[in-house]
Amino acid sequence: MRSRFSIVRGAALAVTAVFTLGLATAPAADAAPASPAPAVPQPAGYSIHGYNFNSGNYRGAIDAQTGDLWLTSVSPMNGPTKSTIYRLNPNTMSVKQRINVTQKADTDGHGTIAAQYEIGVPKTGHTVWTTAAAANGGEANVWDKNTGRRLANLRNLPHSHSIVFAEDLRVAIISVTPGLVFFDMDTYKRLGEVRYPSGGKQLGAGTIVTDQGPDGATVTTTSYYTDLTQFRLTRSGDKVRAKVKWNTRQTIREGHGSVAADTTTNRLYVNNLYNGLSVYNLRTGKHVGDVTTGPGTNSMLVFQGKLYAANYFLGFISVINQKTLGVTQLMTTGLLPNQLLGWKKNTFLVIDKASSITELPSGMAKMPLPPLGGDHIYKITKH
Repeated sequence: MRSRFSIVRGAALAVTAVFTLGLATAPAADAAPASPAPAVPQPAGYSIHGYNFNSGNYRGAIDAQTGDLWLTSVSPMNGPTKSTIYRLNPNTMSVKQRINVTQKADTDGHGTIAAQYEIGVPKTGHTVWTTAAAANGGEANVWDKNTGRRLANLRNLPHSHSIVFAEDLRVAIISVTPGLVFFDMDTYKRLGEVRYPSGGKQLGAGTIVTDQGPDGATVTTTSYYTDLTQFRLTRSGDKVRAKVKWNTRQTIREGHGSVAADTTTNRLYVNNLYNGLSVYNLRTGKHVGDVTTGPGTNSMLVFQGKLYAANYFLGFISVINQKTLGVTQLMTTGLLPNQLLGWKKNTFLVIDKASSITELPSGMAKMPLPPLGGDHIYKITKH
């Protein structure tokens, strides 16, 4: 069985060079609402409404200043030739702005474009950050969110993945193969890096900031293969230092690309692509238990006191009680939910990649295949 990373982003391990720059910003598109997505079952206590949008949806981030949804798009997933960053009105999913990425990359047969995958929008300032695992051996880019102009191209980031921010320290944090790399959020200067404490095969993946202030930030990050580590970051001038608070080797060897946390329950959740997810004590790293949700669990979201977990392979979203760790409800927005993203107090978004159904491992798609077409963005509202 191939993992989500090997399916979607295996090109990152084969990159040798980048040839041309050519990053263009298209004018803002017409603000026409997106058309309705296919209707899905309405579960008790929730309403689900979707939009057809694009083909190649990957990851999104909400702009805390404007309320806009920023979305990366990569198409086709198994060999990208097109990469776009969209700015959407999440009320109607109409396009407000698009950044067309035209930078070419040598990916050893896995596409020709420097595709942008993960995305993050700081709560302050005027930038949008993206990571491009398959470009130049791994890089990140910083964009002006008002003009679409690229402000910085950050290199030497092997298999660059998640991007999060310790905003009180003005530090951007990017996960890479051996650990984390730190950048100044205003000057884009590299401020240091840290490796996972254990040896062996590593692949930096999901990262979350759960506690921060002027004196420091607590950052928890998972390796796709082994480590789950919590660091305490401090900054002195142009130097960031990371001290290990705790480190554990996960009980199942691989498949850990995402993390979610609830500071009120002191729970940390780590996905396992093959079985479901594991639960840890956020302060100590002690393993609390596991939740079986089926093969394909990737994105997770703590929302109104419950944990929601998207099953990418089987097309379901599990609602989990944090106290009992039991699955209390299942709902679906169709095939390939790739990200759960908090939006409003009573509503979260589901970004799917339904058009990539043919890229699933053999035998994984348990539902009848619909006609292949575009992707969707669904709103799930809790009543």
